[in-house]
Amino acid sequence: MANIEAQIKPTGMSQRNLVDLLYMVIYSLQGICQKLDDDTGVTLTTYEANVYTAIFNGSIEDGRGNCIMNYVSTSEDRFFIIAPTGLTNKALLECLYQIFDMIETLTEQLDTDDLTDNTYEALCYTAILVWVIENCKGDQLGNGAAFYFRNASENRKELVNLLCNILDSMETMTEQLDADGTVTDTDYEELWFTDTVLLRIQDSEGLYAGNDITITP
Repeated sequence: MANIEAQIKPTGMSQRNLVDLLYMVIYSLQGICQKLDDDTGVTLTTYEANVYTAIFNGSIEDGRGNCIMNYVSTSEDRFFIIAPTGLTNKALLECLYQIFDMIETLTEQLDTDDLTDNTYEALCYTAILVWVIENCKGDQLGNGAAFYFRNASENRKELVNLLCNILDSMETMTEQLDADGTVTDTDYEELWFTDTVLLRIQDSEGLYAGNDITITP
């Protein structure tokens, strides 16, 4: 049966669900990049190299034992490890910073590729990710002033709102790719959002993002 209850919300969020969500986000972003590299309607074939291989610098193991890992040798001091039984604030901020970096880099490359649309960054990054993230090195990414995330700062409501908008950004991007007249494939949202982001988030305003998790009795 389908569980329509949000697994992550301001009033309740388990560490396992948070870790599972971070795994799903990175896994889906890599999948989008691989699909773009293989899409015959897309000119550039460097999405995975520029967005995943060059930026993601960590290891995430979800609650089912699935693991995604990549190592960037030039940023050894920023490598993080996240698991259901181990999640530090430093690792969380570094992971969120890298997600922002991956989405910004991906949407910027889409805008410069020979596609029909050139508003991916404006619609999927700038307009949606309106928080600022500071990583362990003091580098900052983000837009607006909804909240400033830095080490030793913790606000569950803002974190849940941020996670909800990360999913909104990914859904918006995959929907835009499916509708782009130059892109050949039209199943980006189905394969790399609907089928892979299997948690639902409710933000502080009652808005939902993500997809229902299926529970087998």
